[in-house]
Amino acid sequence: MSTTLRPGQHPDQDAATRTAAPAAPTPVRLEVQALRALAVVLVLLFHFWPGRVPGGYVGVDVFFVISGFLITGHLLREVESTGRVRLARFWARRARRLLPAAYLVIGVSAVATFLLVPVTLWQQWFRETIGATLYVENWVLAADAVDYLAAENDPSPVQHYWTLSVEEQFYLVWPLLVLGAAVLATRLRRSLVTATAVVLGVATASSFVYSLWLTVANPSSAYFVTTTRAWQFGAGALLALVLARGVRPLPEVVRVALSWAGLAAIAGCGLLYDASTPFPGTAAIWPVLATIAVIWAGTPTGTASPAPLMRLRPVQYAGEISYSLYLWHWPVIILAPFALGREVGLLDRVLLLVGVVVLSALTKRYVEDPARFTHRWGLQRPGRALGLTAVVALAVSAVAGAGWYVADARAQEQAAVAERLVADMPPCFGAGSMDPQDPCENPDLDGMLVPAPEAVGGDYADYPDCWVEGDEDVLKECTFGPVDDPDVPHLVLVGDSHARAMLPAFIALAEEGRISLTPQLKATCAWTTGQMNYDDPQRSETCETWKAQLRPWLLDNADRIDAVVTTGYLKMLSGSAPEQVERMAADWRPVADAGVPIVALSDNPWHRTGPSKCLEELDVVGPTSCDTSRKRAFPFPDTFAGTVEAVPGSRYVDLTDYYCDDRRCPSVIGGVNVYRDNSHLTTTYTRTMAPYLLRELRAVDAVS
Repeated sequence: MSTTLRPGQHPDQDAATRTAAPAAPTPVRLEVQALRALAVVLVLLFHFWPGRVPGGYVGVDVFFVISGFLITGHLLREVESTGRVRLARFWARRARRLLPAAYLVIGVSAVATFLLVPVTLWQQWFRETIGATLYVENWVLAADAVDYLAAENDPSPVQHYWTLSVEEQFYLVWPLLVLGAAVLATRLRRSLVTATAVVLGVATASSFVYSLWLTVANPSSAYFVTTTRAWQFGAGALLALVLARGVRPLPEVVRVALSWAGLAAIAGCGLLYDASTPFPGTAAIWPVLATIAVIWAGTPTGTASPAPLMRLRPVQYAGEISYSLYLWHWPVIILAPFALGREVGLLDRVLLLVGVVVLSALTKRYVEDPARFTHRWGLQRPGRALGLTAVVALAVSAVAGAGWYVADARAQEQAAVAERLVADMPPCFGAGSMDPQDPCENPDLDGMLVPAPEAVGGDYADYPDCWVEGDEDVLKECTFGPVDDPDVPHLVLVGDSHARAMLPAFIALAEEGRISLTPQLKATCAWTTGQMNYDDPQRSETCETWKAQLRPWLLDNADRIDAVVTTGYLKMLSGSAPEQVERMAADWRPVADAGVPIVALSDNPWHRTGPSKCLEELDVVGPTSCDTSRKRAFPFPDTFAGTVEAVPGSRYVDLTDYYCDDRRCPSVIGGVNVYRDNSHLTTTYTRTMAPYLLRELRAVDAVS
């Protein structure tokens, strides 16, 4: 998305010319601007209308190849003409070219977040704002992609800065490789182009192989990390090296065919790829090769050439403002619903897109170009430009850090309030108001909401010694309560994050001496022989490995287990309802046959979006605030109930009446905020369920 060329400057101009005042206008590379236009249009359509162009994300790959081609060509010409790479000058030029507009958009997004966005999102969004400001957003998102609690985070207005982060990291490292190649060429008395080709070729090939492997092993992380994307820059770089050797020009008919084929392939990938396409991996080869084809073909002049299309002023102008278009479009999409107070419709999207174009044109005219070419304030001096960049980065990070701190302080304050209330447990607090045997109301709880929406993100069962993350596969054994007391029933809680959400209720019973407990819990891994419905081979593989250890562990410890209690997120089970029951029963039967009772707890309600976002917008909350219908809350087959019928020695505990009445499932029960996101219970609520959970376990003879 970047270039060192000024408007009207040809890429083959001499280095001395580039350092002087702007020369007489000469044509820019039409095919590069056309590629930028196509790439940014694909990205915009993908984000504004995802279903129309489901693979529009390949526009990013086009930008990566262009950057690799242009920057490598620039560096190569500098080394050939001066014998060195002036790193500070190179990085300062990149800073002047990219950062003013980027920091403007980050700043506007941060202010809009303060003014429009619920505090519930501040911690995540401002953390990402800092990541975007420091150009490490791709690594922030990669870490969140493998963090189960963060995997369903709401997209922030700076999430798209992951691509810019990858690109800035490329600009940081790539000139060092070219400089190293130049040193190698001098010492070995080889040509600069040959040495550079070897160094960059090795880097490109290594990244490509790693990309293929990680896309299979950990696709969530592979999409964002720099090491799986570097080969795309490298592909453009190798093309620059090939052209630098003065290869014989292609025949016009070949150039025409190559150009059209490349453009068609990029558009085709945008239409044919979708969210299920493993990426980058082998799928990224096609948009990369297609971009190389278009650049290699240049601007052909033969019959049926795409050159007239490329020369169209709208196409060239879209290429010119493509950087600002990319910067502005995403925060506008994300922030618009908060500004409007509703979801955006078709007309809204059209108007927003027009607004993005206007903002981008203004940013190009009044921010990008002045900052890039100005001689004021000494910005042409590398030290001054880089120093100012550091100051601005620190200032923006400080503002975002302040927002994060405010949100964190509020969350901690609300967490302390919730802790005190749970300890005191006023009448009818939480699950007590939904007791099927003795429902009650406490007027003192009217209007109460604990934890507050801004605190629900941290209101979860955080027991890392008892929890196996998505990328881990080793059993962790922790215990609670009087484990060595033979008169106290010993339970094993098995399941995924929905089972972990119930853990605080079991721990409360263990602390009272009612039970002793050993949790066996893993992210996205229910107790079944079936594969999880999760598009991440690494999670699937670690789940299978973990369950392979769990099965013998349960049998080896059968003599000291009084009951295995299990539940899980029904949405994550794969296959038809009968297949789910069959696969789950296959895992349960050996344990039941060993004489260990199995107790299945019903899954909790599911929501399309987290209720706390809705609750935070209300001035007063009540029993029906942000609730959902009982029918919508349980859209998945109840595999646990079906498996209990299929496996003798197992029992079913239906907890639905503690979440819902006959028709509705409230989001606020007895003054308690029930859900931390769209499907996980808050720790505060599950702790209020402890006495009723004990009663239900006694009813099925799991606890004496």
